[in-house]
Amino acid sequence: MFAFDEEYEDPDDRYWLWRFMIGEEYHWKGYGAVALQEIIRYFRDHGANNIRLSTKQTNAKALALYRMAGFRETGEMNGEEIVLQLDL
Repeated sequence: MFAFDEEYEDPDDRYWLWRFMIGEEYHWKGYGAVALQEIIRYFRDHGANNIRLSTKQTNAKALALYRMAGFRETGEMNGEEIVLQLDL
């Protein structure tokens, strides 16, 4: 599952991936990587120049997936979560 809000206006014109969840029984089977690449393609095809997301620093599986896809930490925090960005 993934979600974004077309109505949300970021003051800095950034694109945010708000929810991306894969059932635990499907972790490390490649589904997340394939789905994330489709999400990235969707954002690129719709004019995004970057994608931002956030996750808890303790979420090692999510961080590994995002880093493999090219996301890098921005140094910012979103509450208790670290912010990552992928430049397209």
